[in-house]
Amino acid sequence: MPEKSSSNEIQISLKTAQGGNDFVGIKITQSERTVVFPLGYFPEKSSLSASKIQKEERNEILNLINSIYLCTSNKKGERVSVLNGDVKCDFPIKSMLYIIEDFLDRGTYYTEKETLYTKSNGGKISWNRTIKRIKPAVSESGIAFLDFIIRKSRIQENQLITEIHKYCVYKCFEIFGFLYSSSLPEKGLLDETDISKNKKYYAQVLQEKIDSTYLESNVELFSNLLDFINFFDCESETKEASYGTNCFQVVWEKMVDSVFGTVGQTEKEKHFYPASRWNFIDGKSKNNAPLRPDTIMIAENPLEQNVRKCFIIDSKYYSYKMLRKPDSEENESEQESVLVHGSIPGTDSIQKQITYAQYIDSEIKTFGSEKREKFRFRHSDIFNVFILPANNIEEKLRYIGSATSDWHDGSKNYHTVHAVTLDTKFLLKNGNKKSDEMQKELAELIENWKNRIL
Repeated sequence: MPEKSSSNEIQISLKTAQGGNDFVGIKITQSERTVVFPLGYFPEKSSLSASKIQKEERNEILNLINSIYLCTSNKKGERVSVLNGDVKCDFPIKSMLYIIEDFLDRGTYYTEKETLYTKSNGGKISWNRTIKRIKPAVSESGIAFLDFIIRKSRIQENQLITEIHKYCVYKCFEIFGFLYSSSLPEKGLLDETDISKNKKYYAQVLQEKIDSTYLESNVELFSNLLDFINFFDCESETKEASYGTNCFQVVWEKMVDSVFGTVGQTEKEKHFYPASRWNFIDGKSKNNAPLRPDTIMIAENPLEQNVRKCFIIDSKYYSYKMLRKPDSEENESEQESVLVHGSIPGTDSIQKQITYAQYIDSEIKTFGSEKREKFRFRHSDIFNVFILPANNIEEKLRYIGSATSDWHDGSKNYHTVHAVTLDTKFLLKNGNKKSDEMQKELAELIENWKNRIL
């Protein structure tokens, strides 16, 4: 377990992004960890020491890390960018967190406890494993084993594995240990220079352990140690690090789709992506990239059997704050600029939503519509929705208004685009799983407000 307390305890700052392009994630220096949550999370908190951070706050930071990791295209993990002067080092974050949590669960470093076996023709034979794993040679005089599974003793190698484990645990605690403890574990004998010079050899030793070990928990540990060693490319001490993104919009979209989406990517591409094309006078043509709605949610209508309602959701990672005074106390000149208090979807976004709806409107004949009958709906059953982040303390979803256009008469449901805020903290905690309850709540919220507007 961690034993050594830092003489200068690390300080933690919890902040909230103020704009859509602001960095979201963790920034690390030798003395401070700054955690920036996405729009709509909570007000900034003053700096606190690592020993004062609460369990709930630690879990919130882990939820943030996990959300960024799950929503990146690089499934080896978004890398921690570590800066030492001009040198940039990369580490796999999921392996780092696994190494820390495994160490805390074990309460100690890995030492050889399970018997190792290998194929050889010398040593003490394990007949049970030999019979199961080795195919015997068959001759006229009978059968014979030419190879055997023997017990293998590797004292020196096991000591090296322990030292590799110590090194990896220390480095992981150095960067992310504040999420679990305010203390550092012992450092061990290996340092950055050893790892840099002998990385290939250490990786080979770990791979051999993976190949010869039968206990699943140890295989997983060795695999994560190997991942950490393979992505270590820095010779000096860690000075600064960051993990996160300046484009949290991508994460927001994927989390919203995980919770509310009921149509998979393949089906969306076939039935919900309106496209365009060029036809040239020489007979050639060229297809343009299609428009791509973020999320399609299809809900059954509880009042009409076999009738489905389609909700076309556009996830907008915009800051939105209602700072207007009551109408009786304000005039137009006193209203603050939208640039001061946030953003709302513009005309181009509203037009795209209406286009998506027209593409699946069963009354409108569109290109290839006969092939898409499975996902075409009556206009009265199509709804357009924007979902924005917010700090909704008492409710997960909150209706904030609707948008209309000048070029439609509003006679169809989807001519109105409804806007809803979703509690950011809730989404970070639940953004990797479908929620029938949330889908039902959103559908009822939109329908109720549609009836009020009409």
